Amino acid sequence: MEIDKTEALLQKFHYKFERKHDKLIVESDFSFRVIADFSNPNKIILSDRLFGWNFLTGLVEMSLKNAMIYNFIGGLILVLFYIYMPTVFNHLTTKILCIGIFFWILIWTVYYLIKAESIKRTLTNWNK
Repeated sequence: MEIDKTEALLQKFHYKFERKHDKLIVESDFSFRVIADFSNPNKIILSDRLFGWNFLTGLVEMSLKNAMIYNFIGGLILVLFYIYMPTVFNHLTTKILCIGIFFWILIWTVYYLIKAESIKRTLTNWNK
């Protein structure tokens, strides 16, 4: 697996990226990065990070998998409040707001998953 070959292809196709030693950090839209670690000569280690201000975690930096767990737990807490405090959540606008929040999280999770898999697949195919 050659880091120089991958770097040349990223430049050729106008990807925003940064090279740090044996790692290429490919930047994507909406505060998302895919990190390709070339320290092992036999395989590439790919990971992803949400950083800065993003639509799933706010200002907290974490991987996409952890963001999905974080939002799932937040959704469970919201549902528990919804079930155990019916007087507060009895209004139609509050129900619509809760459903809107769930759809917002779902849409951005799917967006980031597609973006991550697309970049990871591209990097993997270039290095075969």
